[in-house]
Amino acid sequence: MDEWKLPLRDALIKEVAEKHRFSDQFLKDHTQTLLRIYESRKQCEGCKGLYMCTQAKKGERLSLDYDGVLLREVEHCPYKKKNDSLKDFKESYVYSDISEDLLGLDLDNIELEETGVKGLFLQCYDIYEGKRDKGLYISGDLGVGKTYMCIALANSLVKKGKKVAFVKVSDFINDLRRSLSSEPGRYDRNMRKLQDADVLILDDIGSESVSSFSRDDVLFTILDYRMEHRLLTLFTSNLNRSDLLKHYTYDKNDKSSAMKAKRLLERIRILSDEYVLEGKNKRK
Repeated sequence: MDEWKLPLRDALIKEVAEKHRFSDQFLKDHTQTLLRIYESRKQCEGCKGLYMCTQAKKGERLSLDYDGVLLREVEHCPYKKKNDSLKDFKESYVYSDISEDLLGLDLDNIELEETGVKGLFLQCYDIYEGKRDKGLYISGDLGVGKTYMCIALANSLVKKGKKVAFVKVSDFINDLRRSLSSEPGRYDRNMRKLQDADVLILDDIGSESVSSFSRDDVLFTILDYRMEHRLLTLFTSNLNRSDLLKHYTYDKNDKSSAMKAKRLLERIRILSDEYVLEGKNKRK
């Protein structure tokens, strides 16, 4: 095949050439430019995501247009566009520990396979519709769908314009502890984000290492504020509320430990109704 015909194998180049009726001579005169565009686009063949990208700038490839002169342009590939869209969406959160592969999940597309999940879905949908002014304490075994459902609710609420914080409790507390001495400003900002969010979802509460810092300085401070201001709060946990009380009564030698644990659990009780989600571990 003549070199000048090779770029026409690319669908876009062929479309532009046919639309503007490029002559063979025009194609020959611009062979090198068209070949560079063709080779850039050919690199994308078989690509399944940005992690596979071999372009000089990840997610960018050459494109072609014609406006009296041949225009070599740069465009973002579909994976780059999707990634940028997800980043923009994630920035709509007040605080988010949701992985990017789950940012597309919502109450409209979530899969409902088991009866227990359907019941929880109805509870979450009432929250989405504003029919429920009290949160949920969702307890259950590992992998039954607690976090999955709450992520769907969180994404749906963000799309509705709500200020939402979705927090993995253990990670959040560890981050706060690190920032306390090095970045006290960030510590204060993140605490305030969770206190003021329209909807706060504390994921996997009770999985964190218990201390007076995590229980009293962080969780009690946040939940006491949200209780006083009647702000919607949800929890997921592998522990029921009775076991959570034992978890937070961590120091048997400290007479005040039991009282502080009870005060924290009282906030959780006022903020949420308990929902026990039963089912099989879907992660196996």
